[in-house]
Amino acid sequence: MPANKKHLSSTGQRWLKTTAAIIGGYIVTMIIHNAIGIFLQNKAVVALTSAYSAFFMWVALMIWAFMSRNGWKIWGIYIGITAICAVLIVLFK
Repeated sequence: MPANKKHLSSTGQRWLKTTAAIIGGYIVTMIIHNAIGIFLQNKAVVALTSAYSAFFMWVALMIWAFMSRNGWKIWGIYIGITAICAVLIVLFK
């Protein structure tokens, strides 16, 4: 039994969601952990904690990207989060 066509996304949207989930989710995860590391005194704690929490955060961001209806919105949100964290890193370094 084939899927209902109204629930399927176009090829472009699938590609945007997939790249946002894999690449964008990873970039957002790493820059958030780097931004957190700027504000903590002990950098070893961030490195040790990010080894575990980064995987879970990346998976959560992947699920969020695949659940969204629009790949462009997800990319916009991910780029916005990345820009905000990058500005924090530059300002407080």
